Amino acid sequence: MIIAVFGASGRLGHQFIDAATVAGHTLRLHYRAKPSALVPEHSTVIVGSLADPTAVREVLRGADAAVVFLGHKDDARVPYIAAATKLIVNAMKALAMSRLLVVTGATVGESSGNLGLAMKITGAFARRSAHDGMMEDRDEQERLVRNSRLDGWTVVKPSRLTEGPRSDAVRMAPTLPVGMGSKVSRASLAKVLVQELEAPQYIHQSVFVAER
Repeated sequence: MIIAVFGASGRLGHQFIDAATVAGHTLRLHYRAKPSALVPEHSTVIVGSLADPTAVREVLRGADAAVVFLGHKDDARVPYIAAATKLIVNAMKALAMSRLLVVTGATVGESSGNLGLAMKITGAFARRSAHDGMMEDRDEQERLVRNSRLDGWTVVKPSRLTEGPRSDAVRMAPTLPVGMGSKVSRASLAKVLVQELEAPQYIHQSVFVAER
């Protein structure tokens, strides 16, 4: 499978590249600047702006699926994720692509039924603390994906991400409860993302992920 990866330079992106490469997939990797780290031998690197439709389309060219790991840096003040996701979705439609995995977060978008009280309070505090428009940008990203009319979208909503080792005890489900103690390592999440691409179970669904 050829997989287009947006957000390749982040920590989750690195873990996904490793997991997908071990599984034998070919990657087309987007970077906003030339990567400083080595990339897998058979990967293709595309450097360009996420606001550039030509660059976005080039990342997707020839791919069978796309994954999106976009996130704001702590000091970010200009929302960009929803706009970039819209460009990706539009380019996929133009290229007749359908399979899209977008990783957001447990407290982003539609999640109230899955969150415990403490997580709801934490999420509300995070929204008040974020720079103007940042959390709303993530919410809008989810809405764009859910309303995209792509035949194969999945929104993946992990609990707190950690740098722990990969675990085989990972739960992934639309109705998974998420509490303050819920967590999943980036390595574990990367593995289940590859598995979902290889054998889709959650088309047109938002799914929560946590280690047991």
